[in-house]
Amino acid sequence: MGLLISGFLVEILRSSFDSIRSNKLRSFLTTLGIVIGVMTVVGVMSIISGLKRSVAKSFSQLGANVIYVDKYPWFMGKMSREEWNKIRKRKDIDLKALNALKEYGTSFKFVSPLITRGFNITRGEKEAVEVDVQGTSQDFVYIIKQNVKLGRYLSSDDLKYKRYVCVLGEDVVKTLFPECKNPIGEKIKIQGRQFNVIGILERRGEMMGMSMDNIAIIPFPIMAEFVGEDRKSITIAISVEDEEEAREEIRWILRRVRNLRPGEEDDFSINSSEALIRQFNELTKALFLFSIAIAGISLVVGGIGIMNIMLVSVSERTREIGIRKAIGAKPSEILGQFLVEAVVICLIGGIIGIFLGASITKIISVLSRGNLPFYIPIWSIFLGFGFCGSIGIFFGFFPARKASKLNPVEALRYE
Repeated sequence: MGLLISGFLVEILRSSFDSIRSNKLRSFLTTLGIVIGVMTVVGVMSIISGLKRSVAKSFSQLGANVIYVDKYPWFMGKMSREEWNKIRKRKDIDLKALNALKEYGTSFKFVSPLITRGFNITRGEKEAVEVDVQGTSQDFVYIIKQNVKLGRYLSSDDLKYKRYVCVLGEDVVKTLFPECKNPIGEKIKIQGRQFNVIGILERRGEMMGMSMDNIAIIPFPIMAEFVGEDRKSITIAISVEDEEEAREEIRWILRRVRNLRPGEEDDFSINSSEALIRQFNELTKALFLFSIAIAGISLVVGGIGIMNIMLVSVSERTREIGIRKAIGAKPSEILGQFLVEAVVICLIGGIIGIFLGASITKIISVLSRGNLPFYIPIWSIFLGFGFCGSIGIFFGFFPARKASKLNPVEALRYE
């Protein structure tokens, strides 16, 4: 029985391919809508997936399970002038908030202050421009799990005694010490003050197209002196185990220390890379739905083309159908033959669409110089094939049924 079914299927497939080969141009034009639809699905899904992986990789540089308490939210979205003014007038995040989080927090692993400014750094005639100089504590390295390649990181004594020491990123080292393989112990100048280089950070790459290695780490108290009156607000970085639990605890502590009454809105923002990634995923949903709509229209147009061409095929092969029925072919076999033929045409279109979608994604990845990784989700390929099979069955059923219902006598008389 199994061999009989297999033989039947092979015969139907052979017949389908013979029919497609005999009408190559017509088959190609018929599959064009399917090709465009599947290409759109695979291409857009691949680009969105690559973009998500790139964004997730970039934001992971901020540290996993890390919460940043700021005056401003990282993502403000569309807001009115009144809402913006309300945020702008919030009280600064200050050392009082930092000390309260350190003292009362029970679900935090490390808490560290952070001030970042863009300063030029010099060494003799050499100058590194607009370096992200971060004033922080010895715990920050544990919060963002940043490795030191050479030398050491800041220590508690560096902060306590306000030592003029710094840890440099590789881009700064390359600019200031092009001839020196080990700059530990060398002197540089930041804001006219001389610093001793104590460590070199491991390379971290880029985030959203910006170098993460054009940085210098200095003790927080010295940075606080640098910014002086210009220091409006600090950032507090906190490493946590359970983000939701930590968020509630942070809110409770900050609302108390900032004297917020019940019902009053928070006047601070709790940011995290995870929340940013979730926000990004929400934004890509619109692009996803748009691409599905475009692909759906293409597939429906392609399906209508399949149905039309199958009706023409049934008309052209009416005598062949009559002969087959006269020698004993059952209506179900005729129906199966034309149905499989429609599905095969759709699947061929799907294969071409997948190939083109993957090729376009690869070209975009190369042009973006790796900023948009080449990545095709396996499920998008199955989705493409699933659409093709469904379109073939749905739009091929009517012509196939019409062929199976033909009267053999009338079919043989057909001219």
